[in-house]
Amino acid sequence: MRALVSVSDKNHLDSLIPFFKKHSIDVISSGGTAKYLRDKDMDVTDVSKVTGNPEAFGGRMKTLSFDISSALLFRRDHEEDLTQAKVLGIEAIDLVICNLYPFAEVKKNKGTWEDLVENIDIGGPSMVRAAAKNYKDVWILTNPSQYDRFVTHYESNDESLKLQARFELAKDAFCHTASYDSLIASTFCEQNKEAAPFIHIDKETAKEVRYGENPHQKGFVSGMTGIAGAIPLQGKELSYNNLLDSDAAYRSMCDLNDLGKKYAITVIKHSNPCGQAIGDNGLETLKAAWAGDPISAFGSIIAVSNELDGEMASFLSERFVEVIMAPSFSEEALDVLAKRKNLRVLKLDKLTYSQSDYMVRTIDGGFLLQEEDCRKEDAIRNVTDDAKSSQTFSDTLIKFGILACKHLKSNAICLVKKSDVGYELIGAGMGNPNRLISTEQAFDKARENGHTNFEDVVLVSDAFFPFRDNVDLAAKNGIKGIVQPGGSIRDEEVIAACNENNIAMYFTGMRHFRH
Repeated sequence: MRALVSVSDKNHLDSLIPFFKKHSIDVISSGGTAKYLRDKDMDVTDVSKVTGNPEAFGGRMKTLSFDISSALLFRRDHEEDLTQAKVLGIEAIDLVICNLYPFAEVKKNKGTWEDLVENIDIGGPSMVRAAAKNYKDVWILTNPSQYDRFVTHYESNDESLKLQARFELAKDAFCHTASYDSLIASTFCEQNKEAAPFIHIDKETAKEVRYGENPHQKGFVSGMTGIAGAIPLQGKELSYNNLLDSDAAYRSMCDLNDLGKKYAITVIKHSNPCGQAIGDNGLETLKAAWAGDPISAFGSIIAVSNELDGEMASFLSERFVEVIMAPSFSEEALDVLAKRKNLRVLKLDKLTYSQSDYMVRTIDGGFLLQEEDCRKEDAIRNVTDDAKSSQTFSDTLIKFGILACKHLKSNAICLVKKSDVGYELIGAGMGNPNRLISTEQAFDKARENGHTNFEDVVLVSDAFFPFRDNVDLAAKNGIKGIVQPGGSIRDEEVIAACNENNIAMYFTGMRHFRH
């Protein structure tokens, strides 16, 4: 038996050396893998001896050859193939151990474009696919985790078990090369923003989560960066819903973090922000975010843009929270949170979600893909009569309101204000079939939170007002500032309603639906 061994990940490769020696396997290898095996006292046949050609072009050419491919692909139960192999002097290779150049690792570590290109494996995928195609006779191992089980199956006397094992390994091999190629394709597509999207799902790193949206559903997560790659410091395993809500909290917090305050904090429940605040004092900003909806914050997900300290941890330890995430945690904070064993604590590796990612949703029979909503408003203008606007509002408050509203499910209305802490969400309504219901809910929630005077509050809508009824309701509650995209055929009617009620209305020219 001959084995072709070429791996970038050499973990546990030495565990196969006793197997090689026990079965007198002729090991063919090259480059770093050959050196590794020889250093472990394993005899190795150089690939060049099989191909008849030297390694060339800085290692770009090693295994690509007629001899290697033929040794993998000819059918052992096919008379014509056997005759041709004998005539051509082709000796079978029955085992391939190969994992590919570390393209994913180089990308994760932000390698240069030149490094990425050099880590595109060519010969490896060819060998892997050839061996997998001929799985009836050839074993293909693409992951160190397969080594022990392979030895057990190989040494079994059950031929049907061996065939099934080779089939499973072939399936894994095709998944390995498909995942590898899709990552390369998506990386190249990222260089051309006008190109059609190419979505990479990394089956190699995909793992099953506790359950899906409901306990009777399976769920999986794939990826190595952002929320998918956040480092768990403690707590139970994350569920599908935990990850969805964590992503919503992360994206909202990252947007608010651009407004220049030391702390941006978002409290998420069922993918909706129920509390948001920015400020320079961690504990006070956290309290302000929590106060946005203390009832809904029960069992919430919280994202913090700066280090979470002991005071903040103590505040949260007295409340039921599912997940807390931050870029760092003080030792005191970790000691406090450790007392809540089920609480998930995640360490974030960055504070900017990837604007090159596409949002993916399934529909019956296919997929919907879109760019993430990362555009900022080019201009925000007051469209009402200045003489009839009794209040002016700062750019920061308006921008905070836009970003707070952006992450609520449509139809979305939020109420924001400047406070001693910084800026905070005091009430919101979202996910309703009409905007008037959301407006009523926002005021109800604000009053529930203890707010009665709305003259210094800005009402923000994620889309235009189709009628003046929302303005009339806002005026009835004392609102003096409204922000909306504009663009309705009744804009003039809505503006007139604002002028009648001494309300300043700002048009952003940009809608932020989130279905």
